[in-house]
Amino acid sequence: MPSLARLTRLPEIGLAKFPDTSPTCLSRRIDTVWPLRPGDRTPGREVLTQSLAVADLQEWADTPLDQLARRAAAVGTAALAIATDNGDVPPVLVSELKALRVPLLTVPAATSWADVAEAVRRERAEEQRLAVGWRDWLASQLRQAEDGRQIARIVRWLATQAGIRAALIGSDCSLLAAAPQLAARTLPALADTIQQIASGVLESAAFEEKGTRTRLIAVGGGQPRAVLVLTRDSPFDRTVNQVINRTVDLLALHLLVEDVKARQHSHHAAGAALRAAILQLLMAGQADTAGKVAASLYPAGQFQHPVARLYVLEGRPDDRAHLLEECQRRVGALALVNPCTDFAEHVLVVAPQPCATHEEDSGVADALHALVAEQPRRYLGKSDIRPIAETDQMYRHALRALTSARLDRSRTAVYDQRGRLPELLNHLQPGWSRVVLGPLLAEPAPERDLLLQALNLALHTSVRQAAELIGAHRNTVASRVRAAASILDLDLDSIRHRAVAAVALEAFGLDGPHGGLPPVKVVDDLGEYLTGPEAQAWRNDLLSPLPADLAESVKEWVLADGDTARMAAALGVHQQTARKRLRAATIHLQRDLLGHAADVYDVVLAVAIQFDLPVPLRRG
Repeated sequence: MPSLARLTRLPEIGLAKFPDTSPTCLSRRIDTVWPLRPGDRTPGREVLTQSLAVADLQEWADTPLDQLARRAAAVGTAALAIATDNGDVPPVLVSELKALRVPLLTVPAATSWADVAEAVRRERAEEQRLAVGWRDWLASQLRQAEDGRQIARIVRWLATQAGIRAALIGSDCSLLAAAPQLAARTLPALADTIQQIASGVLESAAFEEKGTRTRLIAVGGGQPRAVLVLTRDSPFDRTVNQVINRTVDLLALHLLVEDVKARQHSHHAAGAALRAAILQLLMAGQADTAGKVAASLYPAGQFQHPVARLYVLEGRPDDRAHLLEECQRRVGALALVNPCTDFAEHVLVVAPQPCATHEEDSGVADALHALVAEQPRRYLGKSDIRPIAETDQMYRHALRALTSARLDRSRTAVYDQRGRLPELLNHLQPGWSRVVLGPLLAEPAPERDLLLQALNLALHTSVRQAAELIGAHRNTVASRVRAAASILDLDLDSIRHRAVAAVALEAFGLDGPHGGLPPVKVVDDLGEYLTGPEAQAWRNDLLSPLPADLAESVKEWVLADGDTARMAAALGVHQQTARKRLRAATIHLQRDLLGHAADVYDVVLAVAIQFDLPVPLRRG
């Protein structure tokens, strides 16, 4: 509804305040206009509290003017407008109206009460239109925006809509928004009051100094609370207060949502950091410590189980965030779900098993199979069930299975240890790995274990990736790898040396208890351990799918220590041709020769034995 002050600013009706009229009276709201005539029936008191009474002095010429004043006061009218051409009002009427506390205004005699009523109707319609507009705008801001600037946008809108200077201080005392930016300059002087409102001592506060009015309002119900500081050079009228109150409610809602989101993000970040720490502990073989840390996330005690299976779930790199979220939602209560630090497209899932005889943990496996089936470019590699302390070994096995999964119609594969070289050598020559690793095994236990772990991981990944897996600095890991290689007299630049060490480390882990094993004859070449029919059968089973021309290319690749440029030069072909041949060999061998993955080491040794390439143990 328009106010008296607003109506006096409409030039078409000529309504003017009488001198000495109080500004407070001019703030009264007007919704109707009432023509005050001598013979009309007088309504009950306060029926017209929001009406402007209009009286023509010519119509009241035969009636005492004190009756006019009393009639206006009797109905509680908001003000009385006297129709006059020159703006003069009889002093007796002015005195009587002042005594009865009825505000007095003047209107030209040519302006009828109907003109004033039409102006009031128009102003009410415009006010309602504006009210609908700002209510609609506020309603449109209920939905959270993606750009993260919605609160600042609402504060700017409030400043423009209400003609004020606004600043919003968050519950952490930070400035969330200011419109205009100069509005923030007044905040230091209000710091004590802001603190009182934020802490709940005060709900609001108001100040006025040199015509500038300042209001401070609490936003939200929690403690500490946000505080909205508003400054205006004119009074806060009813419409402005309505806009402010609705905006404060909206800001409180958004701040609550943002607080919940921040708490959720903090909770998720803490959970992710805890899961990463658990994975690092498992990769480092510290299963007992990992179980204690996991107890806060998995109260059911899953990580107290002695064995586990590890899954590597592969998707597109740009899909991993969604894949990780879905995987966490579906199996997060049953297994440890973590993004892989080595490959941007991998998600790792460690699923503890109640006992080693279980073929498949159906809850986790079914969920992961369903995730793979939903997208065509997803693959799943599964390790065998092993002691949970051997998580790093399971990780390598799952990567090998993933290579097979990429070639399988179901896009899933489980690691099959049958026909693997470490198992075969342990069967043919029990304890042979102690010969290869002997100098390193003789080191003091704490140092030995760290060196074994670093070398084992570095042979299957990069030093950087190994450092991320175990939570150590890469320089530390690199130093340990160099120390281990030096002790073993190992040439890390030779793929055959790396293959012997990697197979020996895996075989050593499969050996079980190391006491009571018969001594092993020390030989100059690993090939001497692989001369029997079982070893020949293993080699033929692995290499027989490989055509002769590709076998020759793979031999040159081994001689070139996995360097495709040197391999291409030895074959006299372009490097791209050499890579194409290796891709073809990958299909036949089901080993990723171009990816430098861990599953190429048995191929390296099989090819070396097939073509009589030396693979020295350096122990003879």
